[in-house]
Amino acid sequence: MAKLVVSIVVALLVSFQNYSQRKNVKDDKSLFEINTEPISGLTQWKNMKFGMFIHWGVYSIPAGVWKGKQIEKLGEQIMRHADISIEDYENIARQFNPVKFDAEEIVKLAKSTGMKYIVFTAKHHDGFSMFDSKFTDYDIVDFTPYKKDILDELANACRKHDIKLGLYYSTPDWHFNGAEQERNPIDGKISVFGKVSKANEDYQVAQLKELLTNYGEIVELFFDMGEPTKAQSERFVKTVKTLQPYCQVNGRVMNNQGDFITMPDNHLPESPIYDYAWETPGTFYHTWGYKSWVKGDPLDIQIKKQIRKLSKIVSMGGNYLLNIGPMSDGTVVPYERDVLNGVGDWVSQHNEAFYNTKANPFRKLNWGYSTVKPEENKLYLHVFNWPEDGKLKIPGLKSEILNAYYLNDILEKPLEVSRMGNNQNIKVALEPVNKNLSIIVVEYMGDLEIINPVVKPVNGELLLTHSDATKHGKYGMVSYRSIVKDDHRTWDIELEETGEYEIEITYKHKYPEKDFIIEVNNQQLQFTLIGSSKLHPKKPQSIDGNEDLKGEKDNKIKGKWNTTVLGAIHLEKGQQVVTLKSGREYVFVSSMNEFRSKDRRYRGLNVEVKSIMLTKRK
Repeated sequence: MAKLVVSIVVALLVSFQNYSQRKNVKDDKSLFEINTEPISGLTQWKNMKFGMFIHWGVYSIPAGVWKGKQIEKLGEQIMRHADISIEDYENIARQFNPVKFDAEEIVKLAKSTGMKYIVFTAKHHDGFSMFDSKFTDYDIVDFTPYKKDILDELANACRKHDIKLGLYYSTPDWHFNGAEQERNPIDGKISVFGKVSKANEDYQVAQLKELLTNYGEIVELFFDMGEPTKAQSERFVKTVKTLQPYCQVNGRVMNNQGDFITMPDNHLPESPIYDYAWETPGTFYHTWGYKSWVKGDPLDIQIKKQIRKLSKIVSMGGNYLLNIGPMSDGTVVPYERDVLNGVGDWVSQHNEAFYNTKANPFRKLNWGYSTVKPEENKLYLHVFNWPEDGKLKIPGLKSEILNAYYLNDILEKPLEVSRMGNNQNIKVALEPVNKNLSIIVVEYMGDLEIINPVVKPVNGELLLTHSDATKHGKYGMVSYRSIVKDDHRTWDIELEETGEYEIEITYKHKYPEKDFIIEVNNQQLQFTLIGSSKLHPKKPQSIDGNEDLKGEKDNKIKGKWNTTVLGAIHLEKGQQVVTLKSGREYVFVSSMNEFRSKDRRYRGLNVEVKSIMLTKRK
């Protein structure tokens, strides 16, 4: 009863509190100014590049084990995967006493790793609030022996060490729903895509107001899962923006209401994305919450892997949010700390190539990726595949190179540069200068000019290979499932003659048949390809959570290569782009029922192409 009275009082005061907080945030422009020129919240958010995700809560106590059995899949979803009752899960929560939690230690770890922000799980799917909430007793202050507000400790440490704070807030709430749980029709487990009741919606808005009022500046609100209506998504975002207009909302708030796109977990796009802001959440292993029996790659391999993921994501234009999952007593897993220390050592020597940079300006680099600072006339070459002959080829760089040197070379000793046509070569050592990732700085003259390489005919035949292709994803914010990793592929070509070109393709795919289109300069050739499998395209798709899912992995397609002539298309002389896409456009939908009913053949290209041959008819 006392809790209810407090809730009513808080509700009466919330309008005044909201106005006060709103006024303070709007007036405090110094938080978002660089050289006295104000920039948008989204621009500031994009400039941070690298952040720490923290998945931590009650689920760290069972640590992936229930009734003596190791529970597969995601540790933070053990309530779902082990089908733990609310009563049993509450008994676990009553034991939560993270006496070794040190907010300052975690924030300093993030900072030494080179991270600029932290996103903390204020509430996960289990419904347990890791902050002091006046709207429930099911929180760390009222329900546990710890009795302290973890989030308040973390917010204070972030302010002290100049690290921005973001919050994760789950739309599903298995505790609030009680016995009225929506279940996945395929596996029978509690669904992470349950609909949001009006009572739950009001409860979430009340908690969002607390989170955005009581803990200072919040740079990101990371919603996750569930199936809110458009009106609910709009209300969630309005709540955030009214209180903290500079706070960026991720795309998993659904219904196209977010500020930026959240990529699939651990996903790295194949080509640069310039048109919108995006973030990739990543982890050291499959689980996000702590699991006692999970082992990561050997330390040196994991450090190298995470450095390269950071490099690729920033080069492709995104932010990288790398997760840790503390143990139930609040301590950071030693393995995870060691990985971050290794990453931090490397970042401290190479941070110039990441912060305040723009995405890779090249269409494709066979040896790696790049970032650029146009205002400083600097390119940063992130060399993943070191050239065995000691010659690093920069394709299509027309700008004159004034200087080139290794980023970690204190003396900045110049490297020899030579030009061959539109390409330039940098003479490098025969071995990488850094075991994890070597970066070369290129200082150039004037505006950056790049001529993208093209494929040209040889003896009247134009051969387009898999290695020449650029893969393009399709990304949206309609729902959690608004992601197609391989939507279409392109090849840049240059023809010497206008005429009719016959097209032959060598391919394999996993369906009985599928329609495709080849498009060049608004000319289209539509065709059907026969596959090598009897996989039924309407088989139910069991997508329910962040799991690695069968049918969603980029595994190689089994079967023999097929070669077939598709027909002819009229092409003009000069440069153009050849596009291969599905015969039917895949349209994103908001509901899981609609998603399951769609023809899965057209969720991405779902084809391997060995080559496409264009031969001019005589």
